[in-house]
Amino acid sequence: MTFEVPTIDLKGKISAVVRDDTGEDPTLIIKAGSPWAVDINWELKGKNWHMIAGNWHVHVNLESIGPGPELSLVDFGDPDCQNQPLPSANGEYSCRFDVPGSVISPAVVPHQGLAMKLVVLLTYVDPLGHRGPMAAYWEGPVLQFYEDHP
Repeated sequence: MTFEVPTIDLKGKISAVVRDDTGEDPTLIIKAGSPWAVDINWELKGKNWHMIAGNWHVHVNLESIGPGPELSLVDFGDPDCQNQPLPSANGEYSCRFDVPGSVISPAVVPHQGLAMKLVVLLTYVDPLGHRGPMAAYWEGPVLQFYEDHP
């Protein structure tokens, strides 16, 4: 006798929002030395979303446009950003990266400002610890960091 297996039907999406130093208003222009945050939301939906088990891993990177640093912000994610179990009760997930002002100090910002591209990476690890082919990325906006040089 054959073993019946359901047809896999999965859909996912991911988004992120950059918040100012109050953690409230969306922003793309940040004063160097000020704290800021990235709120990330994603979902796994479809007929069989609840059958997928394992953990999500979220990473946030900043890529300099022109001269400047290349940064991984993994150390600033809340605990839900690494090893977030799935499935969730509704297939929806979120986490937050609170980035301290010391990450982009005024000393690294030239007079014209520092432009950096924000990229969020989402990876999946199955219950046996193997990285799976289910992944996503969100290519964010260009963030501009400025310093008020006298």
